[in-house]
Amino acid sequence: MIAIDLDETLLRDDISVSSYTKSVLNKVQELGIRVVIATGRMFQAARPWGIELGLGDVPMVVYTGSMTAMCQSGTIINYLPLDLALAKDILREGRKHGWYMQFYARDELYVPFRDERTCTYEKNCRVKAKVIGDDFWNPTEAPIKILVFEQDAKVMEQVSHVMIEKFGNRAGYVRSSECFFELNSKEASKGYALEALCLQWDISPDQMMVFGNAGNDISMLELTPWSFAVKNATESVKKVAQFITDSNNDDGVAKALEKYILKK
Repeated sequence: MIAIDLDETLLRDDISVSSYTKSVLNKVQELGIRVVIATGRMFQAARPWGIELGLGDVPMVVYTGSMTAMCQSGTIINYLPLDLALAKDILREGRKHGWYMQFYARDELYVPFRDERTCTYEKNCRVKAKVIGDDFWNPTEAPIKILVFEQDAKVMEQVSHVMIEKFGNRAGYVRSSECFFELNSKEASKGYALEALCLQWDISPDQMMVFGNAGNDISMLELTPWSFAVKNATESVKKVAQFITDSNNDDGVAKALEKYILKK
């Protein structure tokens, strides 16, 4: 099995994927090797990439492991939302500090208001946010993930410190990029979701290759000796990975697959 992160791992910085990478992935599948997409994205934002890559009805681990669903059929394999009371506490804390936040429920994106960050996120993920005003701060359904989006590095340091101190023992969390701090179910991670698929398919960890670049990939990189960080990955990810491949802009995933699977 091969599990691959999307943004800044498989996808280039301009949110594209090369024909070379598509060809390599299809050749790998022809050998009977399962391909899984494992991303922090929403299902609706990840699904088009599974279709564009021509992977078929493969599992997509989305929301950093809080949900796994089949690419073509949409069948949900697992769904791990936050506790509703906990989610409200997290949102209340963010509102107190004036942070820009988003939450996700029923595979939809919700925001309290629109600004340039909303537009940036919509453009990069090709989704449309639902603006719900003050109702945002008191959801009636448990979100599957909450995201804090702040572009000021000092603000993000404060976000990380406060959220970990107040909710780190009750929620899963990760600084998934310079601007994103995510909170989800304590039981959810990419690693946990991939372990479940390995168990279902009777695949041992040493029969799995994984590729990532950011903090939310560490849980899956730690599962197998065949763990790869792209050259543009964070230093913390490179320290965990057993191998370093070329960057996302230089088809690092495809080059590693060709070297270790196709040529072998």
